[in-house]
Amino acid sequence: MFVDINGDGTDDIIGHVRRIASSQAQDLVAAFDGRTLAPLWETPPAEGPDTSRTTKVIAQGGRLVMSEQRAVNLLEAETGKRLGRVPLSDSPRRLCIPPGDTESVWVEVLDGQHLLLNTRTATARPAPRAPPRCATPPLSPQTCSMSRPVELTTTCERSSYPPSDIRGFSPTFIYRNGSAILVTGTRRPGTSVPMAALFQKGTKKPLWHGVVADTDPLTLKDRTPEVAELTDDAVYLTYELEQGGVRLVRRDLRTGVVVWDVAIPRSKDGSAPDAVWAQGQRVYVPHWTWMDVFEADTGSLVGTIGRW
Repeated sequence: MFVDINGDGTDDIIGHVRRIASSQAQDLVAAFDGRTLAPLWETPPAEGPDTSRTTKVIAQGGRLVMSEQRAVNLLEAETGKRLGRVPLSDSPRRLCIPPGDTESVWVEVLDGQHLLLNTRTATARPAPRAPPRCATPPLSPQTCSMSRPVELTTTCERSSYPPSDIRGFSPTFIYRNGSAILVTGTRRPGTSVPMAALFQKGTKKPLWHGVVADTDPLTLKDRTPEVAELTDDAVYLTYELEQGGVRLVRRDLRTGVVVWDVAIPRSKDGSAPDAVWAQGQRVYVPHWTWMDVFEADTGSLVGTIGRW
């Protein structure tokens, strides 16, 4: 989650982190300064077997809401201080802000006894019906990836039916945000290489399409790009190299021109990124035990949170 909590004009970073010391793991919600990436504060949720899965955080009404195994907590955004606690009937699945709401958070609970938490009064009431765009989508053959965060603005579905067929292009994933539709897949027939195409909603002809990177296609790993994010003017994609490692490319949304293409640090180690978060003037790429922060305009690396 990205929100300016210290008033310096730069979004700070708040989220779930795991600290491991002497083979013991501790789950925390922590805040980091958006400019320096230095720690600001941290607070642990209640211990439990599902801590790593149930610890979530969201900002609303100038405060933070943190979930734990059987409760949600209200936190002061500037310090992480606990201001209130509401018990839950079961483990939380998702925290969501209803569209247009300025003080409430909808809490999705596994047993269906969902709540609407008022961050101003620290009280909650039953809310069995999910607000628009808040219900967790059910798993289906069209699900892109179970590890893809549902909170991302860009939606994704697994589909081989793009707005129109492109000769030599076998589609796999379709991403949507506003009127922009990004399709990723591989070249076929011929040597399989990762490709992408951008459509505008309601049109059949792509604005652009081609290999994901302006480089020798044979250096690219034969794998469909699975991580993408769309903004008003940009497409962010990750792609893998045959010799190992992952790169992040920014393309102009309407022309497909490559704005920058950079290596993701330490991407030869651990797992590949599950998501790209484009927020304001920054791009955030979490992977394995790190989160790399890039400048959106230039692709320059601001720094990294986390270690191995």
